[in-house]
Amino acid sequence: MRAGTVLDGRYELVERIGAGGFGQVWEAYDPKIDRWVAVKILTWDDSPDNTRQAARFAREAAVAGGLSHPSIVTVHDFGSTVHDGHQVAYLVMELIDGEPLSTALQAGPLGRADTLDIAYCVADALAAAHDANLVHRDIKPANIMVPDEGATAAKVVDFGITKSADPEHHITATGLLIGTPAYMAPETFTGELDHRSDLYALGCVLHEALAGTPPFTGATFWNLAHQHATQPPPALRTLRPDVYPELEDLVARLLAKNPDDRPQDAHQTRTALNEIGDRYYGRHAPRRGKDLNTDVTLSREEARHGATVPLRQSAHSTCPDCAGDPRRQDGGWCSLCRGTGLVPNRVQVHQVRFPAGLREGQRVRLRGLGERGTNGGENGDLYVTIHVVP
Repeated sequence: MRAGTVLDGRYELVERIGAGGFGQVWEAYDPKIDRWVAVKILTWDDSPDNTRQAARFAREAAVAGGLSHPSIVTVHDFGSTVHDGHQVAYLVMELIDGEPLSTALQAGPLGRADTLDIAYCVADALAAAHDANLVHRDIKPANIMVPDEGATAAKVVDFGITKSADPEHHITATGLLIGTPAYMAPETFTGELDHRSDLYALGCVLHEALAGTPPFTGATFWNLAHQHATQPPPALRTLRPDVYPELEDLVARLLAKNPDDRPQDAHQTRTALNEIGDRYYGRHAPRRGKDLNTDVTLSREEARHGATVPLRQSAHSTCPDCAGDPRRQDGGWCSLCRGTGLVPNRVQVHQVRFPAGLREGQRVRLRGLGERGTNGGENGDLYVTIHVVP
């Protein structure tokens, strides 16, 4: 596939935004209803693995298409066609303004407030899926989309291996384990699982979001299976000293070896997360600072090979002329702040290392270089748009 391809006579592929063992994900335009979408594409032959992947695509379309929830990705269309002589299956989904949690975690652990928000969305999505007798089976950072600033909710994706009470939708072969070992509950390694297995996986995700790594990191499948089954997870506070005690306790319960010792459903988990959020982020809650945007110009050589660039930022404080008189901020005539209510008070210069292989128009996220948070909240992020010149 390449940019400009019109898939099945309808979806114009614009930019590849992801890839994996299944195939590719493209940002695409649907002129029929004037909508930007994400298109997941699988090229397959008649081999058993590819046939199973095609069945997963159909499964994801059927399951996610039947779930309407703000924290579950919306599926618009599913189909198959022939492109360049190859059979192609495709799944058309809403285009999410954000990135996988796995990408966000490459910059390090998340703030506590962001972690709670994301976990609440996932628990809410799981409550809806479990109420429909569906077990996701592959909750992990790569299957959780984190929104950009201004979006309303994190979203769970990839319902292709969901377990259902409906035998028509069971596509796994006998004895085949499905899931991602670092996030699989102990019982899943023996083929026994229910909705509480998803809660264990959510506990693994919470642990990773707060500590930077999953609770178990064995080098092989069997190492991980043994660790999940027999070893206690590391105490979260030893890895993240500022974690809230209630949140540490919830993660420990989610990671219980015995499913009966975990919260008994996603509703309980969601309620627990909500109570923690209310306790620590109430009326005078810490607020995350705003994300900022800027541009950086690089030469072709710098963009190709990487470069360290000084980035100048101005910090601001409340305008002394407008302080205590909000009416002055509305008129736009303050000579000091020009109606913004803020005046620069110091300048910071950050030496930012940009990686190799950048291209014109690419956006780079710099964690923590946005506006300062309030009441102890995390700083926002800085999004840098790259411009390449000769």
